[in-house]
Amino acid sequence: MFEVLPGTMHCMGAWGPAIFSDDTALDIRGDYRELLEDQVPDDEATRRVIEDYRHLDADEAHVLWLALAAAQSKLGRLVDETKARALEVIDTERGLELWQEAGPKELQKRKNALANLRAQLTGPQPARKAVRRPWRHETDLRPGDVLSYTASDGTMSLLRVARVDDERVGAAPIIEWLDWTGRSLPAGWRLRRLKVREREGAVGPRRPATFRVSRHRKKDPDWSDSGFVVAARLPPRPGDAQVNAWTYLMWRALGTTLEREMSR
Repeated sequence: MFEVLPGTMHCMGAWGPAIFSDDTALDIRGDYRELLEDQVPDDEATRRVIEDYRHLDADEAHVLWLALAAAQSKLGRLVDETKARALEVIDTERGLELWQEAGPKELQKRKNALANLRAQLTGPQPARKAVRRPWRHETDLRPGDVLSYTASDGTMSLLRVARVDDERVGAAPIIEWLDWTGRSLPAGWRLRRLKVREREGAVGPRRPATFRVSRHRKKDPDWSDSGFVVAARLPPRPGDAQVNAWTYLMWRALGTTLEREMSR
């Protein structure tokens, strides 16, 4: 599980001694919180997380109880069984043998983190906190929509929605930047045949200019607030379902990208 270098701690999922400086611990906390956001009852959410992480091997099994107990305690939902299992892990020093290999300093940092968690679990618990699903953006763009963006010099760029990436955190369009530049829309037959522009990547060969454009907060500007206009609505193209985004950004940032690259 660990590759140890002098004076450092390198583990398959951990990058520091804190309880949540660990990929597995973060996954456990995230899964538990998502269940609560979906209004799954406390006991059912606990059961599902425990069941989902029973596959952890002996080197990581203790992480389940530490992470779940810490997550529950922060939300005022600490369960007696989870608390007991976490305290058992702390008091029996399960998992610490892996930190001993990193040296006394890292071992002491981990012990301090566990001592803080023990105090948190055995001390007064906060009031039960409500957990609500975060705001989720639903785009009104559809596959086949063609957007136009007019730069400050009057040059127009065209972008086509290939598909909508519908995830738990939001539905965002995957957009292709079409290989065309002008000051007015091309004829319909030509518009339907435009290919996707290619861009220079930071490393490696040129690649399709595709973007996943999203809003993270309700106050973030949408496409219509950022200078984009629906210029045409075309039928989807074969292969649209397999189009992937090379760049992830927001609408204002996409406009800035178009302005910068078209001015070169």
